[in-house]
Amino acid sequence: MQAGPIELITNAPADWPKVWLEGPLSAHTPTLHFITAAETCFRGSQVQVLEADVVRVTRQGVLVVPLRVKAPDGEYDLFFYPEADEKAAGHFMAVHEIARKFGRLRPLFYSTDDLFAIYPDDVGEVARQDRLFIQASLAPPKGQYAMWWAEQPGERFELSPTYGLIDRLYREISGLEFSAFAQILIEIGMIQHEEEATAHTFPDQTVEIPLQGPEGVPIILSFSQARGIRFHFHVQRTPPEYRELFLNLALLRFKLWKKRPEIASMPRLESPPLLWWQDLGKRLRSLSDDQAIGAVGSVKR
Repeated sequence: MQAGPIELITNAPADWPKVWLEGPLSAHTPTLHFITAAETCFRGSQVQVLEADVVRVTRQGVLVVPLRVKAPDGEYDLFFYPEADEKAAGHFMAVHEIARKFGRLRPLFYSTDDLFAIYPDDVGEVARQDRLFIQASLAPPKGQYAMWWAEQPGERFELSPTYGLIDRLYREISGLEFSAFAQILIEIGMIQHEEEATAHTFPDQTVEIPLQGPEGVPIILSFSQARGIRFHFHVQRTPPEYRELFLNLALLRFKLWKKRPEIASMPRLESPPLLWWQDLGKRLRSLSDDQAIGAVGSVKR
């Protein structure tokens, strides 16, 4: 193992400052050491550190990025690999492929060798789908929240990608709404066990819970026996791309949850929320273009 300062190999632009890290490095070298070193090396340069341990939503799930920086040509996502081996190469290639296919990420690696020169292992899924990466918010920003809103005059909800994602969500958890809602409550720490969320603990009224979503976006979660689980996004702070990515994440999350044997064998109940949603779709499709509504599921805070 090499001792002393080690210049990390990277695919970052050639005019960026070099990042040096005190050796020896091993698989157990904390990522925090890299973050601290990068902040020091970038100080006073054209590369500005934005934040560390960043959650980024992608089409395949959530990636935790060690460091995000801003350069004159835009923002980048930095990944640190203390050992340049097949596993590290496989992980970065998977991240790189997500960025190539879906955009939104600009990944760079920092390691002890060129990861592009190493034959990668198949590391499987690198984006997490087992959580929504949400937390309860005590002071949600004021403003208008909605499930969907038109960006341009004449847009129709039932023709939007958002409608298609919400439709798939309703169908995915049809008859399992209370159990699915319980999974969300467990993630944000409001309950400990699924049995705490039942028709008796949540009577037929709408419950609204302010959340902070991944990447810090304000969301209101609402639930009722009649309309099920709904996500309302802060209209002024949520790009349509993020809204669709989060709904896709929720779909991936519940698909994964349903693969658990105890969920797969659970009997499906009648689903009033799905019936309500299907009826809403019929009513929306019956409207003419000049009757099309500008927002769905509005909540004022």
